[in-house]
Amino acid sequence: MKATIKEVQSALISELTYWERKRIRYLFPGMAEQRTRVMTAIGIQHSKYERMEACGTMDDNENNMRLCGVPLCPRCFMLKRGKETGKAINKYFVGTTNKEMAFLTLLVAPTFDLSTVDPCMSSTETSLRNMIRYKRKSDKRWHAVQYTGWWEMDRHDWQDIDVKLGRNKKLALQGEWPQFGYRDDQTVWQPHLHALVKLGEVPREEFALAIRTGGYDKPYQVNVKGFDQNRAVADNIKTLVRYSMKFRIETEYKWSDAQLAWNGTDISLQRNWWRDDEISAYVNWLMSQRGGFERLKTRVGPKR
Repeated sequence: MKATIKEVQSALISELTYWERKRIRYLFPGMAEQRTRVMTAIGIQHSKYERMEACGTMDDNENNMRLCGVPLCPRCFMLKRGKETGKAINKYFVGTTNKEMAFLTLLVAPTFDLSTVDPCMSSTETSLRNMIRYKRKSDKRWHAVQYTGWWEMDRHDWQDIDVKLGRNKKLALQGEWPQFGYRDDQTVWQPHLHALVKLGEVPREEFALAIRTGGYDKPYQVNVKGFDQNRAVADNIKTLVRYSMKFRIETEYKWSDAQLAWNGTDISLQRNWWRDDEISAYVNWLMSQRGGFERLKTRVGPKR
């Protein structure tokens, strides 16, 4: 009887030491496929290619594992989101209950040009900080309000506003969608913010209204969802951090069987990858300025 790929992987992983598993030296086939896809897209001449190629190897003393730090690298983003999950559970939101917590998704203007995304992110973060600061001046309930979030990027073809987007997202982006696309498959970048929010005594509806009043008033542009009351708060936090830091470069992966391939269940499935030029542009943007993961994280703590 032939062993399945998953069984072989489990047997191999079971032989690893605790530290080898913790370091994530070895990737499931679906994750390794994304790493290979990124390296193919950026090409051997790219400044990050050698770093990605060496990622997961050990130094000469076998004490430290080399990491490339590219957010699209599965090894690196899994290690990073593990650290962020620990901070969220044990530091930022320690002692909180599900009733105090919420999950914010905020859509901002889509664009053809990635160079315009940073000013948009900065403006949005400033608006949220100023909103919370203003509320704290007159309402002590807002002193406890805090959030930790990460920016995520989706990509669409220009014609998707008419043929692919769901009703709610279409309403949220109507009027913001870039005009005059010179071809139907021209890439539209869609930045959006996911954030874990501690509301304390502030109702979710009040928090969402404050954001909408600050200029984000399109239908379905702001979504503030309560935590699952039937799960432990730590489990909710873990799931939502993972969701916020998924770094996928596949189209419609949420609705396809490609997610099975991600975990090595069936690597024969077709995966709808982004184009080479899109992946390369995204890597360049992610690794510019502050670079890597740091540019994507935003946080407002409680008033001290």
